[in-house]
Amino acid sequence: MKIISAMDSMKGSLTSIEANRIIKEVFQDEQIEVKEIAIADGGEGTVEAFVENINGAYENVTVHNLIGERVATTFGWVEESKTAIIESAATTGIQFVDFTEKTHPKNTSSIGVGEMILKALDKQSKTIIIGLGGTGTVDGGIGALAVLGAFFYNTKGEKLEPLGNNLNQISRIDKKKLDPRLKNTTIIVAADVVSTLTGPDGAVHMFGLQKGILPRELNLYEQAMESYRSILLENKEDQPGDGAAGGIGAAFRIILNAEVVSGIELIAKQVQLEKLLEDADLVITGEGKMDNQTLQGKVPIGISRLSKEFGIPTIAFVGEFTGDPSAFKEAGIQSIIPVIDSITTMEEAMQSAGEILKRTAQRTKELILLLHGTH
Repeated sequence: MKIISAMDSMKGSLTSIEANRIIKEVFQDEQIEVKEIAIADGGEGTVEAFVENINGAYENVTVHNLIGERVATTFGWVEESKTAIIESAATTGIQFVDFTEKTHPKNTSSIGVGEMILKALDKQSKTIIIGLGGTGTVDGGIGALAVLGAFFYNTKGEKLEPLGNNLNQISRIDKKKLDPRLKNTTIIVAADVVSTLTGPDGAVHMFGLQKGILPRELNLYEQAMESYRSILLENKEDQPGDGAAGGIGAAFRIILNAEVVSGIELIAKQVQLEKLLEDADLVITGEGKMDNQTLQGKVPIGISRLSKEFGIPTIAFVGEFTGDPSAFKEAGIQSIIPVIDSITTMEEAMQSAGEILKRTAQRTKELILLLHGTH
């Protein structure tokens, strides 16, 4: 039997590489061959997936996070092609959100993403890939654009600070002083969701609560995003991926002429996943929390839809599952297996995630071998 292990990271506990290593350790024996694939969807682990899969390097940089604090982080670098790989979450990630007024989306900014792009431009990048998953901002990308040279004005001609709170005041965007190096650089945005900028599946209503917008504030914040949308898109239609990272997807598509692609499809192509699926018997994937947002195009769904095309069953190991099982089966995931096997706290479960995943994988292997009559 040949198994492909393409586990996403389990946020705060296991990276994709660590989770896949556990799956291989448990499953591989004289009867089973396991191929590990470091995978991500544009969120946490995107840089690692690219660097590990194509022998890239890590570049250390110091930039600012979503509340303006200096943070040390990295981006990926492929010297041969002069390609930089950036994770928006490294600077604007939800890990910086503490649900206080200070980190409320109206008071935060994506400036760190813009700073990372400048660092990549300093290395004479020909291509910059920007993963948009896992962010805690809802500023429509204006923070990142401001760092790159864009200016935002209200109806009085006053320059606005690039914060979420000012989205509804923007009446004009000045692009004339954008960094000229951007014109000669290919920008690819790797989105982890197909969310539009506004609407029920948009940046505010779909993801606002988890970033700190209060339920009573959603409609007002949505109105502000709609106002910004009318200026940014000039009343053209939203596109899938525009709502990724609180609207960075739309901002980069319109202002930087970025190509918006599915993060999981981009990495799957990079590792030639389709070729690997040709002779696979089973695909194992998973993530920390699987819910209806997963259906927007996150790792497990991207993997399962592709394996379904090849007629290969997919199972998913998850820390937590909330959602409609039938929707996931329709997408190709035959079985969703929660890994937590005892009464515990979330903190304890995350601390022992490796052991929990190992035990669950062992039980699953025994069942698979039993059903195949080889136990």
